[in-house]
Amino acid sequence: MKRIIYILALPFFFISLASCQDWLEEENHSSTTQDFLKTSQGFKMGLNSAYSVLRSMYGDEGGIHGLMNPGTDELKSSTTENRATTLSIYDPTRYTANNEFLSNLWSYAYSNINTLNYLIENVDNIPIDASLTLAQRTQYLGEAKFMRAFLYFNLVQQFGDVTVSTTFNDQPSRSAVRDDMLKAYDVIIQDLIDASTECSPSLQLNGLEAGRASGAAARHLLAKVYLTLGWVYDKSASSYPNNSHNKYYDPDKAKEYYQKAYDVASKLIADAPSLGISLMPNFADVFNEANDDPSGKNKEELFVARMDWDLDNVYGYRSTLNHYYVNGYEAYMGERNINDGRCYSWFNPNRYTYNAFNNRDKDTRYDATFQKVWYATKTQNGGTVSYNINGKKESFDWKYTTVGDTAIYYPGYNMTADEIKAKTYNRTGNKYLIFTPEAYDGYKIFPTITKFLDRTRVQYNDDSDRPCIIFRLGETYLLAAEAAYKLNDNDNAAKYINILRERARNKSTSVSGALDVKPSDITLDFILEERTRELLGENCRWTDLVRTGTLISRVKLYNDGEGKTNIKEKDQLRPIPQTQIDRVTIGTPYPQNEGW
Repeated sequence: MKRIIYILALPFFFISLASCQDWLEEENHSSTTQDFLKTSQGFKMGLNSAYSVLRSMYGDEGGIHGLMNPGTDELKSSTTENRATTLSIYDPTRYTANNEFLSNLWSYAYSNINTLNYLIENVDNIPIDASLTLAQRTQYLGEAKFMRAFLYFNLVQQFGDVTVSTTFNDQPSRSAVRDDMLKAYDVIIQDLIDASTECSPSLQLNGLEAGRASGAAARHLLAKVYLTLGWVYDKSASSYPNNSHNKYYDPDKAKEYYQKAYDVASKLIADAPSLGISLMPNFADVFNEANDDPSGKNKEELFVARMDWDLDNVYGYRSTLNHYYVNGYEAYMGERNINDGRCYSWFNPNRYTYNAFNNRDKDTRYDATFQKVWYATKTQNGGTVSYNINGKKESFDWKYTTVGDTAIYYPGYNMTADEIKAKTYNRTGNKYLIFTPEAYDGYKIFPTITKFLDRTRVQYNDDSDRPCIIFRLGETYLLAAEAAYKLNDNDNAAKYINILRERARNKSTSVSGALDVKPSDITLDFILEERTRELLGENCRWTDLVRTGTLISRVKLYNDGEGKTNIKEKDQLRPIPQTQIDRVTIGTPYPQNEGW
């Protein structure tokens, strides 16, 4: 197996942390390091150091998971304190410019952007030799541009205007300016256009290492960037009076970028068969551990963060994502175990989310997303559990005697107390628990999200080596649908959505087309609900809502936690990290976002 992507060039990663132009600690960057980066080995290792940031962003508890998922209409923090609580509830006293999640995202991005700038600037100086062919050098150049675009896009989505530089800097500076975010978008778009041709068309087509950037990944991201820009130009002051993006309002430009988004996404979908890319046959297959890379069985993956290339975990993080959405089952069924996961109970769905999974008799995505049954792991005495049903307190006795007996069942719909007792109390020796939605308490009692569980770990407390899917073809269909909708082309919007819904259809209980929607059914709310059914927990919801200008309204309407009362207009952008503001001591002070 090729090992290029799996080698963490740690010394160069740390050096890059000190090398950025205007935004990082004052420390000189040695010419020796620069000379090494001009060698074929140094070029490859410098690129790999940029990839390593994905492991930190998508593996660490203080990374993307806490920024993108809770504090939305889909997910909230549990009733217990965790590292993401401050952000997810928009805590007015503690959610500040000193937040570690935001500081990490900023530092991860800029430290690696500077390294990537050097690699891109000096690619023609990298010798072609036995260890680096011309084709490989071109591939790596495309990957470097993809990663730079990816990092800048993360920055502008979270912070708006940011400092933009495409040149390497080896000298410290204490001055910096915030550039209009359109300058960043210019860099992002050109980098992705280049990467789409310089990189291999797809990893699947050429058998390259999973975790590397491909032309397909660049095209997917480009479609998302175009779609985001369309929305930027679509926000009028009358419709979005408190949105910082309404200054860009230009209907013609909005239409132009929606069209570009549609063209890129629909072309990628059309090209997918020739690229070795396809939707997995069943929705559940997407997150089946047997299909994880590097097996190459998951043809739907476009870009992933690899967590398995450092098996002794010396240099980086493994993923903690497998812990976040696991309920407190151990309180009722015995002992923690690998199959059911570690009971973090950090994040859990809002009621909106469960309701979005409608048509459950026909749509397999609910059963493929949530765990419904738990089995006893030891013999123990039971007890009594009470919760309100139709506003009345009801109590249920429970006990289990044999390991392997049904212990807990979440039907996903409400039942009367008599129905629950009829289903459980007629069993000899085993009265199991049924938790209906009325019992969900935001801490121990809620259905576990199973997408990210890792049943291959040695111990139940272990973090995961599973790859974290960043982009997949299923989302490409939804990008095409959203762009079509914004172009008033509901026929094509429905077409792409229906392909996903047909994939999700329960083939044993319904006929072909049973989940199809009509063009007249397509609204923005419907598209967002479809994204919930397809992409729940996949680290995109916060930016989805910011993109569509619905963050404030949907959090206030659907969030069940403190977020709905705390969220303010300023929360459509994150605060610039205080560490960045403090570093700028020469010239104009570094501006903070409005309201922070």
